[in-house]
Amino acid sequence: MKNVRTSIFAVDTTHVGVLDGVRALGVLCVLWFHFWQQSWLMPVYQTPFLAWAGIKAINPDVLRRVGYLCVDLMLLLSAFVLYLPYARRTFCGTPVDSVKTFFKKRFARIMPSYLFAVIVMFAVAMALGTYKGRASFALKDLLTHITLTQMLFNDTYLFTGITAVMWTVCIEAAFYLVFPLLARAFERRPLLVYASMMLCGVWFTNAVSPALGEPRIMVNRFLTFLPVFANGMMAAYLYVWYAERVRHKAIPSIFGTVAAAAALYLIFRLFRSCVASGDASHQQVWQMQYRTLLSFAFTVFMLGMSISAKPIRMLLGNRVLSAIAAVSYNLYLWHQWLMVKICTAFGAKSGADIANGGANLQWTVTIMGLLLAFAVAALTTYGIEKPISRLILHNGKEE
Repeated sequence: MKNVRTSIFAVDTTHVGVLDGVRALGVLCVLWFHFWQQSWLMPVYQTPFLAWAGIKAINPDVLRRVGYLCVDLMLLLSAFVLYLPYARRTFCGTPVDSVKTFFKKRFARIMPSYLFAVIVMFAVAMALGTYKGRASFALKDLLTHITLTQMLFNDTYLFTGITAVMWTVCIEAAFYLVFPLLARAFERRPLLVYASMMLCGVWFTNAVSPALGEPRIMVNRFLTFLPVFANGMMAAYLYVWYAERVRHKAIPSIFGTVAAAAALYLIFRLFRSCVASGDASHQQVWQMQYRTLLSFAFTVFMLGMSISAKPIRMLLGNRVLSAIAAVSYNLYLWHQWLMVKICTAFGAKSGADIANGGANLQWTVTIMGLLLAFAVAALTTYGIEKPISRLILHNGKEE
């Protein structure tokens, strides 16, 4: 019986399977939002099997309207995964990569796929005349995207001819640049560094951002994400502490499951609050104001699920979601651009044009978008990202 209990409640600090599911669901929520923008497909799912509970239908309208909020979840996951080896060093004494190796691995992880996507998308934009009469902007757009500096300029950030989702890679790269210093400081003074990151992010969001520009310009700046990264790092610290210091995990795992359920409910309420805040500009203001609270809810959900009993963890740590997580980066890079191109091929200039074509057209472009997005994601992941990463790292090993 003891071995059974150990196998059910034991947690792994080297690979947290639940995170694969969280990553997969996060990118699917973002994909759903961007697909909805282009197709206006808003199905309501009938649930006669739940009639006994008074639930006759499920309307996921809230999720598809603010699925973009899950970008914060993916950045939170990044901070968790990056700090996990440092947390293991704190509590287990295991070594971490040198700064040089860290940057080499980060470059190998994100840049091959990113540069390939930028070059292909730019070439298509040139071929389609997207930059017609704006040669100087075309050059600026390409160079800033290649150097991950497009967010330094409002035109290349807001009006790029490539694809809008690339800004996330800029935030990620900025975090990579400062992470070795943050990680070392966090190891020595976790509470002080955590509080400092929180205060700096909240101060910038509430005191500085309003004076610098409109919400759509300021909402996705690096400093506004500091609380998100802080929560991710602290989550990794607490997770390894729990794995190494808590010996009897049965009762904590029950509390973890309850906490995850409560956090999921809070996330849903926050999503509804965002929708109710108004149009896109009001939602961006809401996003800045509630980013810290939302990231905290994401953190509790992630940690709660990670320490739950194995049967609960399998809801997210399964092969299907792991397969989606494996191609999630390229799925994120390509999905919006591909969906826009599909809708344009049908002569649509907006979601209204697709909606006016009827439900059959909405479902057609959505299914085509899904199939093509996953196909391109798989091809670029296993045909470009992983082979080039192995060449860069010289040892055939991947993270």
